[in-house]
Amino acid sequence: MADDGSILKGYLSVFTGDLGRLLTFAVFIPLLVRTVGEDGFGTYALVMAIFLPSRKVLNLGLFEATKTYASRETGDDRTSVVTTSFALHTGSLLIGIPTLAGLITWFTDGTLQSALYLMLGAVVGEQLYYFGRGVLHAYKREELAEPLVPARSVILAVVGLALAGAGYGVPGVFAGFATGFLLTGVLSTALAFREAGAFPSVRGLALRTYTRPLVRFGVQSMALTLLLTSMYKIDVLLVSHFWDATKTGHYRAALQVSEFMWVVSVAMEMVMIQSTADLWADDEIARLTSLLSRLLRYVVVLTVLLVAGVFVLGEQFLTVYFGPPYEASVRPLQVLLPGVLGFAVARVIWPVLQAGGHLRQLLLATGAAVVVNVVLNVILIPRIGIVGAAIGTSTAYGLMAVTHVVAARNVGLRPLTGFPAVRVLALGLGTTLLLLALEPYGPWFVDLSVLPLVGLGVYALGSHVSGVLTIGEATEVLDSVLN
Repeated sequence: MADDGSILKGYLSVFTGDLGRLLTFAVFIPLLVRTVGEDGFGTYALVMAIFLPSRKVLNLGLFEATKTYASRETGDDRTSVVTTSFALHTGSLLIGIPTLAGLITWFTDGTLQSALYLMLGAVVGEQLYYFGRGVLHAYKREELAEPLVPARSVILAVVGLALAGAGYGVPGVFAGFATGFLLTGVLSTALAFREAGAFPSVRGLALRTYTRPLVRFGVQSMALTLLLTSMYKIDVLLVSHFWDATKTGHYRAALQVSEFMWVVSVAMEMVMIQSTADLWADDEIARLTSLLSRLLRYVVVLTVLLVAGVFVLGEQFLTVYFGPPYEASVRPLQVLLPGVLGFAVARVIWPVLQAGGHLRQLLLATGAAVVVNVVLNVILIPRIGIVGAAIGTSTAYGLMAVTHVVAARNVGLRPLTGFPAVRVLALGLGTTLLLLALEPYGPWFVDLSVLPLVGLGVYALGSHVSGVLTIGEATEVLDSVLN
């Protein structure tokens, strides 16, 4: 049976890794913008919009399948899952990389083509990392896998910026990506085999036993992952199609800031699949509901605080962080914020349903939002540009929260049980109004350094007094993780 303390410890490991990655990219992105320029940043955004779905397709959902099946098995059966998964990862690369290279050669040229070729090295490294991370998560050794995330980010940032600054531009950036992903991918794979006490060998394979269930689970997960990926990449691709690289860069800047706010829910997503699989197996619906509603409350409370701060201080942050031309990103960012909160809710729910095998419910819930996203973006982007992209994407993000809560209820879970929606809304609105009142009185450096602390203090005090998240509860959670 899953243990709440182990879930929280796993969550802390993943959260720390993702926080390290975000902090590294927080330094990397403004340096990148100033190194490659507005057009270069738009090209970078386009390559990244291609990179994420490419690595997801090649993985075939094996990351999630490996975590789930290896966490269920023990002894030699678990070792067989590990070696079979590695063989499937390798086979996917042998087929996928030449296919992607052919598509890049056929459809692109110039700087974009060079950057995409180098991106393929990062795709290979990511597949190796996916394998290792899936195994280490299954063994509850997140503390070994997650430090590789910020390490990879540092390597790619240092190498990429050095090459871009030396005159290699955006292709140099993706040479850095390939370096970071390949190094950490090889290390992750080595750690996984060491933890499993196995080595890649034909004798350890159980292709007849595990290939079919791993691929079946993985392909279903991949379909879900591609739908989810399209939620925050299709808008970038459409902006780049209808507008120029500069507009794409401005929109990507707004998305970049909004994605920084997902660190809490992203970490929760990573750890919940293997942590809740045992509860589903034991038919612990009441305990699943209790755990899900509690973790959802934590994520929403923290995300509302971030949304309030970014709504008020977004203009100062964007123009300081990216530069004055990125004032054009302010309105799209503000429009995206309500959707960011909705998407954070969905990110907590979907891994729990995925761990229980309720992929059909997830595909329906996500597919409805994807259709809305595509339709609104196709209609609005040609007419009102990047603000239209933000409207369409934010609407679809918000719909994700609704459809995922409904999907959870359809399988017997009640994720909103005891959720203090009115109190959280009041806290968020009050904090936002306070920051709006104080913001005009100071220069930008005071706004960005002092006002976040004021907002945090007021919000934390209000959360404690209203019982939304008390100091005692926060302390208890921290103690359970550390002890």
